Amino acid sequence: MEEKQVNDVNNKPQFAIFDWIVSLPVIRIVKPLYEWKKAFWIYCFLGLLSTIANYVFTIVFTESLGLYGTVANVLAWLLSTLISFVLFRYLYFDRTNNSFINELVKFASARIFTLGVETLTVLVFVDILGIDIKIVKAVLIPVTAILNYFISKIFVFKNKEEKTA
Repeated sequence: MEEKQVNDVNNKPQFAIFDWIVSLPVIRIVKPLYEWKKAFWIYCFLGLLSTIANYVFTIVFTESLGLYGTVANVLAWLLSTLISFVLFRYLYFDRTNNSFINELVKFASARIFTLGVETLTVLVFVDILGIDIKIVKAVLIPVTAILNYFISKIFVFKNKEEKTA
């Protein structure tokens, strides 16, 4: 029965664009790895897109607009959380039949925890200790990615019939 669930997850219609990308000549070399854990790699790719958005917004807000690191981090978080929600909702978790607003509020609320972790870290290491925000954000990326994955999977996009352990 678990094999059926894995196949269902890996054959979602919204994954077709990723299947097409992996079939391109240059990228085709990674197809066996992609097929092995398709859902995982797609999650990583979508997470990478929202992480890049967060990073770029933070740098633009600090270097171009001259905002404090903590202010820039919060604004970048707001924008990248919205981008992340849309990407994961429509391209990964396939939750288009549920209330958009309800899931957006749950998604943003759940991610407030990682915003707190990021903001406190930026406050201490960038605003107080003067470490370059690019370095601090780069170190924070894997930490927030892992936390966000589990928060989304367990609290935000779970099916009503799923039970958490």
